[in-house]
Amino acid sequence: MLWKRHRSYSGIFIEQLLVAVVLMLAIVSVSETVKKYNTPGMLNVDNTFSIGYMCSDDVPREERAEIKQKMDVVIENLRKLPFVETVATSYNLAPYLRNDHFYAQQSSDSVFIDDNRFSTVIKFSDEYGAIVLKPEMEEGAWLENRILPDGSLPLVITRQFADKAGWTTCVGKKITHRGQVHTVVGVAAGLKQEPFFPSPVAMVVPQFHASGLGMVSEHMARIKPDMKQEFVDAYFREFQRLIADEKVEPLLSDMQTNRGIWISGSVVGIALQGIPTVFLFIFAFIGTFGLSWMASQKRMKEFALRIAIGSTPKQLMTIVIGESLLITCIAVIPALLLSVFIYEYTLVHIIAVGITVLAMLLFSLVSAWYPAWKVSRVNPAEALQYE
Repeated sequence: MLWKRHRSYSGIFIEQLLVAVVLMLAIVSVSETVKKYNTPGMLNVDNTFSIGYMCSDDVPREERAEIKQKMDVVIENLRKLPFVETVATSYNLAPYLRNDHFYAQQSSDSVFIDDNRFSTVIKFSDEYGAIVLKPEMEEGAWLENRILPDGSLPLVITRQFADKAGWTTCVGKKITHRGQVHTVVGVAAGLKQEPFFPSPVAMVVPQFHASGLGMVSEHMARIKPDMKQEFVDAYFREFQRLIADEKVEPLLSDMQTNRGIWISGSVVGIALQGIPTVFLFIFAFIGTFGLSWMASQKRMKEFALRIAIGSTPKQLMTIVIGESLLITCIAVIPALLLSVFIYEYTLVHIIAVGITVLAMLLFSLVSAWYPAWKVSRVNPAEALQYE
């Protein structure tokens, strides 16, 4: 029956095929974004600030060293304030300041473990890093900013590092990197720099080791709730009191706000995909509804004859809705075949494609229901009066 009327149904088929492909691409894209956001390693930046300073290029090295010492005093004074939980000093650990690509270029290095060579991002932190960022520790504990009794440096690695190394039990493992022996004291689930990117393969060593390498430190402060303005005032006051130099500019940023900025970029990208898809879905629904209505009106005499020979209204509705669902199923097949070639078919992809199919079936059911209902209400005497 459908094949004999394939010309009248070709418009519905093409329209639903287009909607199925676009809807699948949009749903998969959103699903992948949500999956990336939920990957382990999201750091807690609520009520936290990143603080520091910037020197002009003409400041000599001797003065820079003196400024650094004064900044250390500022940090110590801030830690003593009643509304400050603590201030951590780190390097490459603070999230939402730079992207993963920057760290991959500037602070990555190779490590050799059991003849296995791979690249890892090197991060530095003192003992307060865990208090400020609250990383999820899967094994052991956060490092202390000191040398261990056996002369090695404590080391925290990410789960991604452990997987690369092929380790199941990590605490107590030894790593020699650039002639220095490190002992793993903890494993973090991850240390993400960006909300929608997975945690990199990374290792965290004590902050004092970064000072020996000549790296510029970053400072992160965790503040008690509703005390942000008090901290901002205190920081600038301490900075001006101890480092009053026109060539040195204080820096301060709300890390929670930074996270929102990073997230908003991805949300805008999703919106740019989602809004056109929603409009396409609406217009396609209107078009499919109109085509279904026209097709059912042309067949009113056929339906009247069916009622005359004993068909029930429910059977007529089943015919119209069933034809619509069958067309949708046929239209979805090319979209499913396309998904096989462009996706890896992980669990996320399977769920997203399944949602697409269910959405298309619901789309077809709703658009065909009213025409089917009108068909079921046809009066055979009126429809056949001219026959």
